[in-house]
Amino acid sequence: MVPMERQDLVLLMEAGYVYMGMGRFDEAREVFEGISVLSPASEIPLVALGTVFFATKQFERAVAFYKKALALKGDSSFARAYLGEALLFKGKKSEGIKELEKASLLDPSGTAGEFARSLMEAVKNGFVPPTKESHA
Repeated sequence: MVPMERQDLVLLMEAGYVYMGMGRFDEAREVFEGISVLSPASEIPLVALGTVFFATKQFERAVAFYKKALALKGDSSFARAYLGEALLFKGKKSEGIKELEKASLLDPSGTAGEFARSLMEAVKNGFVPPTKESHA
């Protein structure tokens, strides 16, 4: 493995998110896959891969990557929050809420916790996510 500086990995992650923002999901996936090889001990590129699949409505694949991220770092509030969201979109409300609650507890004042709490509040207020999954 070629050692990479953290700032280079951050730049690559940003490039992947730019591709996602442009709707170029295949390129984003390739970037995040490469980063996961370069940084195998980090859950962050796995969470990013999950977001690519979530964005393309491949919720089962997204869930798999979020779970893989949690296998590396079980206390990742981001992986838990995104897993909870993907489970909601798969129609697994109770499982999703459990993950969102865990994310909220892990990150009581941060971004992931706030995201989890906002999703739980939306569900409490009647939001029902569309659950039609793509099989692309």
